[in-house]
Amino acid sequence: MTVRSFSSVPLLLAIILLPACSTPPLRIQSGDVPSGSLRVAQVVATAKREDIIQSKDEYKAIIATGVADSDLQNGSVVAARIYCCGGISKTLSSEYANRIFLYVPRSLEAAVGDFVEVRVGHPPKQDDGGSINTVTRVVARIGDKPESCWWEPRDPKLWLRYPYCEWMPKEGWIKQEGLYPAWFKPAY
Repeated sequence: MTVRSFSSVPLLLAIILLPACSTPPLRIQSGDVPSGSLRVAQVVATAKREDIIQSKDEYKAIIATGVADSDLQNGSVVAARIYCCGGISKTLSSEYANRIFLYVPRSLEAAVGDFVEVRVGHPPKQDDGGSINTVTRVVARIGDKPESCWWEPRDPKLWLRYPYCEWMPKEGWIKQEGLYPAWFKPAY
């Protein structure tokens, strides 16, 4: 019979219970890569204007960053996945549990299935209103041929795949390893 040491149990409990002790950042102001950096995500849903306004916390965060109410139209906010695919259930899947929300400026149009480049936001700090995850460009449209962005590694059986585009290494993007793997371009 194997005897295991459970000296790490207090640490595990702290990790599980810590989120209950604090208010998590809004999904429109956070990411697992440094704020201000660029990352790629895939659009999974678009919001109507009335949905944006009814999401009071997100609406306040968007307005606090200087976006005018008149700039919030259908499609101005999208839900995106940063990990793909599968899991024990839909709500426990990496793509659902880690989804983020993005602001799409009026000059851009992002559709479901598009891969978009995102400037990662941050929650408010002292006197600033924070910043929101903002789409900077569409890097691949759904159905583009040849495919320039995909889920890496290219094994559909894996549950924690992340967006990768063939141009990333040439443009100075770096790979983050660990619990939240991702390709991102640091803000310099």
